[in-house]
Amino acid sequence: MMTNISSLKVWLVTIAQIKYQAKYALVGTIFGCLFLAVSWAIDLFSSGLMPTIANIILIHLDNPIIYIVDTAPLVLGSTFYYLGTVHARLDAEAKSQRDSGARFRALMDSAFDAIIIINAQGAVMDFNAAAEGIFGYQRRQVLGIDLADLIIPHRYREAHGQGLKMFLKTGKGPLIGQRFEIEALHHDGHEFPVEVAVEKYEVVTGTEKKAAFVGFIRNISERKEAAANLIQSSKLATLGEMATSVAHELNQPLNVIRMAAGNSRRKMSEGIADAEYLNDKLLRIEEQTARAATIIDHMRMFGRQATELPESIDPRVVVVNALDLVSEQLRLAGIEVMTALAEDCAYVLGHAIQMEQVILNLLTNARDAIDESEDQAKITLRVFEGDKVVHITVQDTGGGIPSDVLHRIFEPFFTTKEMGKGTGLGLSVSYGIVRDMKGTIIAENIDDGARFTITLPMFS
Repeated sequence: MMTNISSLKVWLVTIAQIKYQAKYALVGTIFGCLFLAVSWAIDLFSSGLMPTIANIILIHLDNPIIYIVDTAPLVLGSTFYYLGTVHARLDAEAKSQRDSGARFRALMDSAFDAIIIINAQGAVMDFNAAAEGIFGYQRRQVLGIDLADLIIPHRYREAHGQGLKMFLKTGKGPLIGQRFEIEALHHDGHEFPVEVAVEKYEVVTGTEKKAAFVGFIRNISERKEAAANLIQSSKLATLGEMATSVAHELNQPLNVIRMAAGNSRRKMSEGIADAEYLNDKLLRIEEQTARAATIIDHMRMFGRQATELPESIDPRVVVVNALDLVSEQLRLAGIEVMTALAEDCAYVLGHAIQMEQVILNLLTNARDAIDESEDQAKITLRVFEGDKVVHITVQDTGGGIPSDVLHRIFEPFFTTKEMGKGTGLGLSVSYGIVRDMKGTIIAENIDDGARFTITLPMFS
């Protein structure tokens, strides 16, 4: 069927070309005949002869050059036939360009992602229907306008301008060929997250080639919201698992407060409580109250959903804060915790609470693995620098991860724990958090257990 359609198209194009060629050849032949007739008439008139066949033969015998003039219909017909061929080809090319333009417009407007084309100066050359829906502008409103004034937040405009200048100067751009996430600006002024891929191409104008850029932009607001909800669900599940540990953490300062208050009341009832003794007990109560408040505040901060922008964080502080939340739980389980934190360590970019959630997930997984193992109960945490990166490792003596499932442990809802002991979200969510921080997380088996290594780019 497709072959028949293609053959029909070729046949119709051929007929159209013949039509052009026949018209032009006919016109050329007519002009040639008229030219021939005029030439004969002039020659006959100059010789004083009547326009008869005999006289025409006579002028040919007297002036052989007339034979050259006789070829005029053939020469002009052939010449015009060639012009018809050229006309047909140019018409076919123009039609092809019109069809190509229509196909391009159809592809642009049927795309689900926003497609924006700008020139090397940053002015908008094209703006598809999806871009209209995502950014709230009409195409006619933005053509020729600087893209930075339309969809780029103010804090990014200087970097955008510098990138264009770098390209004009060196022919290279920092984001060309890259896929990245950033905030974009809507027509009504609100910002939203987008995923962007930028490519460059050349636009031919006459004999000159000029650089242009095409941006493919996807609104990832729903994806970000879903990811945030998933992280929050995992975080709340972690909080639930830590409830016993937190109860023990709070019980200690409460016991100290109760004993201090009881001793003070007993001394006062016996009339032997002096001011110094009471002051000492009140100071202890104040310290333990502050300690309990710190634990509660930390839990409240950990439980809230992160909505702020990423910031520079000290990975050592993250590790220490995570340990503070589960240290009592690990102690009750008889697990020894060893830390090796670099004295000087670069900062990383991200959300401290989310990073803390990653460490907590790894610690609770290590605890569960050790509970099922009869080997030495020990967890080792390290923070150290590499080449422009920071490494965080969590290592346990829980016997390791079965080799046949090691490659699947970061999949959503996959767990090696017994039914009811895990959601299968912890490592998947951790993987997503680390990935959003432009880092990596890998798992490997060692001699007596497993080791997770988080690698994050340094932030300066």
